[in-house]
Amino acid sequence: MQIVFKDLRKGEIKVIPENLDDLWHLYNIIQEGDLVRAVTFRTGEQSDDKIRSKKIEKVRMMLGIRVEKKGFHEFSDRLRIQGTIEEGPQALGSYHTLNITAEEMEKLTIVKEWWEQHDLDRLEEAVRQRTQPFLLFVSLDEDTATIAVLRQSGVQWIADIDSHRSGKMYEGVSTESEYYGDIISVMKTYKKPDVPLIVVGTGFAREHFVKYGKDKEPELFTPYTVLSTGSAGLNGVHEAIKLGVADKVTKENRVSFETQLVEKLFEEIRKEGLVTYGKKEVAGALNRGAVVHLLIADTLVRSKEGERLLDLARKTNSKFTIINVLHDAGKKFEGIGGIGAFLRYKIVE
Repeated sequence: MQIVFKDLRKGEIKVIPENLDDLWHLYNIIQEGDLVRAVTFRTGEQSDDKIRSKKIEKVRMMLGIRVEKKGFHEFSDRLRIQGTIEEGPQALGSYHTLNITAEEMEKLTIVKEWWEQHDLDRLEEAVRQRTQPFLLFVSLDEDTATIAVLRQSGVQWIADIDSHRSGKMYEGVSTESEYYGDIISVMKTYKKPDVPLIVVGTGFAREHFVKYGKDKEPELFTPYTVLSTGSAGLNGVHEAIKLGVADKVTKENRVSFETQLVEKLFEEIRKEGLVTYGKKEVAGALNRGAVVHLLIADTLVRSKEGERLLDLARKTNSKFTIINVLHDAGKKFEGIGGIGAFLRYKIVE
């Protein structure tokens, strides 16, 4: 993400999203009631004397949309912002959808009545991560391999590859080298010099694959990490993230960071340690100044109650982290109410 202009007195910030993660950050920052300005395409206005049947070309124009709805479509790599046109050369008051993609590298202006500190922090985080690569996972056993990437927005599945090692119909058709070759063929699309590779899975397949790959395509295996997991496929990827492998590769990865916090919270809950969860319980701990670190779901933080809890955290110098509920750990966290806290001391009622 690039921030190209900022005037908080007017509530205006201009950014240029550069990748899918930036669109995910913008999805969390842009809210109903904000004004978003962006370049878009809309059917040009037509005078009555034009032939109705003639096809009307869409015209490139800058529009300001008062946000009513938004959607993040990670597999089509776009952010959709819907609302009424408030600024522009035509059709003021009519409905329009902005389709924001990272590939177009267009400026996007967000105007808010008030910028919350956590939104500003999130923008700065996106800027810091401009040079941070995502992670490429190969999770395999002797039968199948899954290729996935870990982005700030979560784990994105790329492909499943079958070794065809069993079954009469595949006898002699596919060898181990062909299996590994198929994996590497897909990897080449995503593995850049600055993208770390993490190979996980069960048995000896991962070591055999790395040996083969380093011999045939050594440039794809720099840098790389190998980790044993109890399962292959996407389950192996999620297991590796829970084990903290992404933290060893890149400290700032958002999904890994949030997953580690949620898992630590649940571990302390099981041990009846220095944690609490639930809106009433956490609010009570904040009011007593007992909270070291507040965890709050992104679905809750936009509510008045969520804003009140964040204000309490700031006033009592408590650290806080907003948890995205779309990834596995976030869904697990949402299951206990989407609010929890690590404590300075045990609270006895």
